[in-house]
Amino acid sequence: MKALRLVLLALVAVAVAVLASAHAQTLLLALDTPTPQEGANFGHSLAVGDVNNDGNADIAVGSYQEDVGGNADQGRAYVFSGADGSLLFTLDTPNPQGDAYFGHSLAVGEVNGDGKPDIAVGAPMEDVGGNADQGRAYVFSGGDASLLLTLDTPGPQALSWFGYSLAMGDVNSDSKADIAVGAHTEDVAGTTDQGRVYVFSGADGSLLFTLDTPNPQAYAWFGVSVAVGEVNADGKADIAVGAYGEDVGGNGSQGRAYVFSGADGSLLFTLDTPNPWWGSYFGRSLALGQVNDDNKGDIAVGAVYEDVGDNIDQGQAYVFSGADGSPLFTLETPNPQAYANFGHSLAVGDVDDDGKADIAVGAPREDVAHNDQGRAYVFSGADASLLFTLDTPNPQASVNFGRSVAVGDTDADGKGDVAVGAPRESAAYSAQGRAYVFSASDPPPPTPTPPVSPAPVGGIAELPDAPDSAASDYIALAALAAAALLAFTASAWYVRRRRWLG
Repeated sequence: MKALRLVLLALVAVAVAVLASAHAQTLLLALDTPTPQEGANFGHSLAVGDVNNDGNADIAVGSYQEDVGGNADQGRAYVFSGADGSLLFTLDTPNPQGDAYFGHSLAVGEVNGDGKPDIAVGAPMEDVGGNADQGRAYVFSGGDASLLLTLDTPGPQALSWFGYSLAMGDVNSDSKADIAVGAHTEDVAGTTDQGRVYVFSGADGSLLFTLDTPNPQAYAWFGVSVAVGEVNADGKADIAVGAYGEDVGGNGSQGRAYVFSGADGSLLFTLDTPNPWWGSYFGRSLALGQVNDDNKGDIAVGAVYEDVGDNIDQGQAYVFSGADGSPLFTLETPNPQAYANFGHSLAVGDVDDDGKADIAVGAPREDVAHNDQGRAYVFSGADASLLFTLDTPNPQASVNFGRSVAVGDTDADGKGDVAVGAPRESAAYSAQGRAYVFSASDPPPPTPTPPVSPAPVGGIAELPDAPDSAASDYIALAALAAAALLAFTASAWYVRRRRWLG
């Protein structure tokens, strides 16, 4: 029995060290809404950019179901300093009304030439000109939060949800970011919910071009996601568009993604899931960034409801070459389980300073300590290896941590940091929501297994105090629980073995 105790204690020490190092994370900022209220969904959307020119990327956070001035679910957006988390300014819709969902989508880009990134905000359920839920998008100055542009769909109709998705980038080489706006439930040529995307000039808000799916069909939801980045090295940002409801090869709602030239709106290539499946919703999320050193942006695509093995709706994400659209690699959750919705959110940025964009992936319904607590993961753009795992510092059920992710260097250390939204997290109120920013610094090395002191006869060996770890208190508790389970299992095995031998 003495030898068994020593073995079990060593296993506990190893388990604690391994688990703590595997989930190590450094929390930089915890952001709360300045207007606490129930069901605000603060953290539903995120965008990152240095709006005040202090060298630290700042964080825009959407709270799309926040009640404002007596209007239920009007929504708001806030911009916080990346340096210290202080509130820089609050953004409100210029057209107050209930159920506008202002803040449902966000993007950051420089449109007015003052050297400070500006903020685009979508209000996809705003009523416009008598059309219910037509939607709008607005662009505000990053310098003083003044309104710069109001964007409306060129084809007015009810229920088009214009502004559901947003992305910014310079598509016409005028040194000003242009704005891609998705209207994924817009009817096109009589086809219900086919969807469209519009690209507007950041200089004056004029329409540059309209994007339609190359495979017209009802309920394609073309435009549910958009991303902007340079894929064909012509000096103009190109536009990726998700159509997650599109039927492909007889598979309903398998989904597709398309990449269009920023120069003229022509189709560059079509992206399909490497694992055809009914109801995958491939294209639910998109992100663009250069992962492979060919000077062309590559495309990450989420398939949020893709089944993996026997796990229904576990979800996957894929990265495709911007050079030719070929698959580069597949990303899977390191914690396989059904209904995790891995791939629901995506962001790219160089977090390990190797010159290649890495990929942050949200799995907002992954069970951790609680059901639907959610997680986020960061994978290397160089080889798709897992760099680190992010968990909420405030574990609770149904918080959907990972519903949104964004990458930017908030602490000015030269490495991208990762912002993660937990829009259903309860604070002062239920489902108030929170957002967190984590340092992308390398996790600390595993804690060496401490030597085990000989146990006195009839006693239990004592372990010296473990050194401090950068892992959160929650991770430490989870590690201890896992180690206890391991010890219990080993002990049970020992008792059974004794009985077999006896």
